Amino acid sequence: MNLFVHNWSDGKTLPKSYIFPPEKRPGEHGLTLKTNQSVPIIDLSKAYADDAGRAEVVSQIMKASKEIGAFQVKNHGVPSKLLNEARTMIKEFFELPAEDKEKYISYSHKDIFALYTSNYNYFAEEIHFWRDVITQRCLPVEECAPYWPDKPAKYREVIGEFTTQANEVGKVLLELIAEGLGLERDYFEKSGLGEELDMNVNHYPPCPDPTLTLAVARHRDRSLITLVMQGDVAGLQFLKDGEWIPVDPMPDVFAVNLGNVMQVASNGLLKSGEHQAVTNQKVARESAAVFLCPGDDRVIEPAKGLISEEKPALYRPLQYHEFLAAHNRGRTHKLTADETLKSFLINQPTT
Repeated sequence: MNLFVHNWSDGKTLPKSYIFPPEKRPGEHGLTLKTNQSVPIIDLSKAYADDAGRAEVVSQIMKASKEIGAFQVKNHGVPSKLLNEARTMIKEFFELPAEDKEKYISYSHKDIFALYTSNYNYFAEEIHFWRDVITQRCLPVEECAPYWPDKPAKYREVIGEFTTQANEVGKVLLELIAEGLGLERDYFEKSGLGEELDMNVNHYPPCPDPTLTLAVARHRDRSLITLVMQGDVAGLQFLKDGEWIPVDPMPDVFAVNLGNVMQVASNGLLKSGEHQAVTNQKVARESAAVFLCPGDDRVIEPAKGLISEEKPALYRPLQYHEFLAAHNRGRTHKLTADETLKSFLINQPTT
């Protein structure tokens, strides 16, 4: 446990192994933070009001998904009480004594529940991220929960209910996205592209100098769609037109971003949301990202309903495990998300 940031950090010391070079810091390549903009918030309850309300929500989702690859949703149906309880369980887990957490330490992608620091490849990294992380598989809950922590006492119960309800919100959003693309409403359910559910829980202790390090580097997700539960501390940012757009932290709102699988499935009509997380100098921050992903053997390809003579398929078919391996290689070799996706283009650009 001595490697974990929350165990050794005194709030004043920033080791060299956490200091990124200037071109990789939060304002990398001169990208600025656009504080007078935020990721749009969509009232999901309107989708159930009437046909006009549903059409309005679909239009808002499509606009955000094409422009930034991300949006926020309120009135999504997950009770505030449950969200607060989930945040409490997460906070209490990280506050447990080291001896209660040590048995969960793992740097293997295969474990149902793993606790680690920075990233899976911590021991090969030149520079570490200022975070400690939980990764857990969530479905089926009854099979996964026995591998989750038994402390705090209600962790399994609360997190099981939270991930189950977050998954239902994800399914609703996928139906709305399918409608917006002109596909059958149940396209993503039938395709199995969102059948697996994983969750990353990030704990970001206070950082002595947030301008020098990162909580999570600029990237795009491996998912079809991701739902993020935040608290009341800012940190998540999305890239739009060369500028970082902050996500206003609101406890009852999910931040939603499209992943690379959605960009492929939509034949490039929608973009995966490029994002990063920054640290805070005074307070700790937690977030929980719920990923709806394909099973390993599912075929990832553009939806046939989006392919025509005028709009041929951009990406070749591939199984998700191949897609995931390329995603992981890209992060290890510091490739951009665009560089990783280019390897799946049918007509790859010449250099």
